[in-house]
Amino acid sequence: MNYTNLRDKIRGPIFPTITPFTSDYKVDVEKQKEYIDFLYNSGARIFYLMAYNGRFSLLSNDEVTELNILTASYIKSKYSDCIVIGADPMMCSTQVSIDVARKAKDAGADMISLIFMERYHFDDQVYKHFEEIANQVDIAMLIHVQLLDSIRGYKLYPMPLLDHIADIDNVIAIKEDSKQDLYTEEATYILKDRVVVMPTGRSKRHFMQFGPMGCQAYLVGIGSFFPQLAFDFYDAFTKHDMQGCWKIINDFERPFFRMALKHGWHPSLKSAMEHLGIMSRVERPPLCMLPDDQHQDIVKIVEDIKGQL
Repeated sequence: MNYTNLRDKIRGPIFPTITPFTSDYKVDVEKQKEYIDFLYNSGARIFYLMAYNGRFSLLSNDEVTELNILTASYIKSKYSDCIVIGADPMMCSTQVSIDVARKAKDAGADMISLIFMERYHFDDQVYKHFEEIANQVDIAMLIHVQLLDSIRGYKLYPMPLLDHIADIDNVIAIKEDSKQDLYTEEATYILKDRVVVMPTGRSKRHFMQFGPMGCQAYLVGIGSFFPQLAFDFYDAFTKHDMQGCWKIINDFERPFFRMALKHGWHPSLKSAMEHLGIMSRVERPPLCMLPDDQHQDIVKIVEDIKGQL
């Protein structure tokens, strides 16, 4: 299948869904639906069930599969103008990735995000994993590129390997998660004409750096709970209003990031969302929610931002 049309629609802010839990640590299905509605009603049209925000490290493979089905089927049955990106488990066999991708597609997902976390030995080992999934499931693929756990320590994806993976027909996007600027620059230069490159880390600041080089989309940070800021930023960026972009970054994003990275990014997001009435900050152990004093630090920053909107 030709995925060019889908690839061309992936622009601007991408909204990861954040998995909520009940007080007894079950996935809160109703709150997941409410969060999707909140994002959609705020303007979101590209939803990404991402491994880390989705809390996949805390979920069983069956739960990951069920969350893919829930998210894709709910969005596609209610909203006709959305792109849904599902995801495979963080650590699993190629066959499990195939099974999850197939079920996500059957539920309505447009794409599947794939992460390779097995011990890395050879480039061909990684390439064949993604190639086999593409051969077995007719679905567009996003490759979540992060450090490989090699037999000689952690290493970046070799650039020839990334270049080769980008030639798989199903691959239309990468989440470039190295958080190393020179690597992101090289990957963008090599891949931008074939796949959508999404830089991660520092959200808007990274997009300011890599957007002009050819990155088409970025993952929201504070847009998870203040979605309008993501659209205001992207609108300013497309209009070449750099002063407007930097005002949003300096007045809103930077203060939250400074505190959230001090206390822990993912629990800090949940603290902000609980304060705004979006979802509970409960996490499934062993991940923990912030203690009350740190939670109040986040609340203060959120209130400061809210007062300026």
